[in-house]
Amino acid sequence: MSEQMQLKEKTTKEKESRISFEEIRMLLHENAETGFIHTTYQEESKRFHLLMNGDMRAVAESQKIINPEIQGTLSLDPLRNMRYLFIINTALATRYLIEAGIPQETVYSTSDVYIQKADLTTSIEQIKNLNREVWTLLVKIVQEHKKGSLYSGPVYACLNYIDSHFNQKITLDTLAEITGKHPCYLAGLFKKETGKTFSAYLTDLRIHTSKALLKGTDYTYSQIAYSLGFCSQSHFISAFRKVEGCTPKQFRIRNYNSNLTGLT
Repeated sequence: MSEQMQLKEKTTKEKESRISFEEIRMLLHENAETGFIHTTYQEESKRFHLLMNGDMRAVAESQKIINPEIQGTLSLDPLRNMRYLFIINTALATRYLIEAGIPQETVYSTSDVYIQKADLTTSIEQIKNLNREVWTLLVKIVQEHKKGSLYSGPVYACLNYIDSHFNQKITLDTLAEITGKHPCYLAGLFKKETGKTFSAYLTDLRIHTSKALLKGTDYTYSQIAYSLGFCSQSHFISAFRKVEGCTPKQFRIRNYNSNLTGLT
């Protein structure tokens, strides 16, 4: 086939794939005929603002998000339609939480995990339960955040940086350079607003992550240690024992996942 014919065929296919304004008008007509009206922007904003305020009523409101009778049809397949609605609104929720001052890496990671779970659902009921679960978790994240009130700009910048670089070497000087504040001043501000020193906060975050890895992967203790930024396996074990009161091995045995193999 000549290059000119290939170009012509490509152009024809592109034209066929484009949605015409007439198709949009046809859908508008169909909605008018059936009496269907999308939920208003004000109603949509209400549930997201309940979320931003850490109000548990947002969980009940969130069920409307995945109701096709209110939200419309994105796919003729009921399960896929529900999944699309879940993904769109979970992604929207993350934007509102970031606006509420929640560190963005925490929010994005939470969203990613639940969207991945939604991709594996096989029933509408599973998606409804997943939606209820993620909104309950998001409301609790906001509530925990509000306990410490809104963080100042410098501390918020530190938390964002730590959330996305906690597996690397981070020093107070690094954070001071990022925020433009003196290390001593920043150390005091961080402790005042988070209730923990920078090093304690970083260690707790690493230990918390290591617990998930110990329960959900077959990584060795040295692999976990180095992947989380600990200088050695012994350093990791010492820090873990100090925070959890037991060794990583003891923790893994207690929380053993029978689906894992090759644990050492």
